[in-house]
Amino acid sequence: MFAYDDPAICKDTATTATVSMLGYAYAMAEERQLNPRDDILTGLVQGAYEDRPLTPLEFAYFVIQLMVAGNETSRNAITHGVLAFADNPAQWELYRERRPQTTADEIIRWASPIIAFQRTALQDVELGGVQIQKGQRVGMFYASANFDEDVFEDPFTFNIERDPNPHLAFGGHGIHYCLGANLARLEIGIMFDAMADRLPDLMPTGEPTRFRSVWINGVVSLPASYRG
Repeated sequence: MFAYDDPAICKDTATTATVSMLGYAYAMAEERQLNPRDDILTGLVQGAYEDRPLTPLEFAYFVIQLMVAGNETSRNAITHGVLAFADNPAQWELYRERRPQTTADEIIRWASPIIAFQRTALQDVELGGVQIQKGQRVGMFYASANFDEDVFEDPFTFNIERDPNPHLAFGGHGIHYCLGANLARLEIGIMFDAMADRLPDLMPTGEPTRFRSVWINGVVSLPASYRG
């Protein structure tokens, strides 16, 4: 679905995936209308925005956003974490011994799974000497913010004990803050705990194949080995 910038992936395949996902979302909406449940999809079907129900397209793209947020971001953060630990073996030993609670946020900062996003200005504002008008689209580059030398001490050092760690990988603050932030931290912690316990010598054996995208900082494949 997100492969439009990647020549290694057929655009027809990406289009087909998007159409299939939209169809899947429409089918779920119809099913929840007939058989409501105590879940987020029923809430979307029965909910309202500006005193009107969501349109089918709005519902479908919200479902796609949930799927992306629950899959692409955590999965790619974990893969980048494996690479970071491989490049910083002392940090891996530290994690195996102490399991710092700050680890997940440093992995997420380091990975910055979402490279950039956009927002719409709700009012006129001046930012960094630039005048932004109400209604204009603003590009935000999380990968830049998360390595800002004015904010982070040694930002290009992978430090799982970094504290504080005011990264913006979860979207910043307010209404745009990631609903699944704590779930992502939990997933990453569980995964690396399992690796430390069962695959302590897991090591990449080659270079990763990276996903070409202006949006997703993804890894397509990463060869690795372990003795167990």
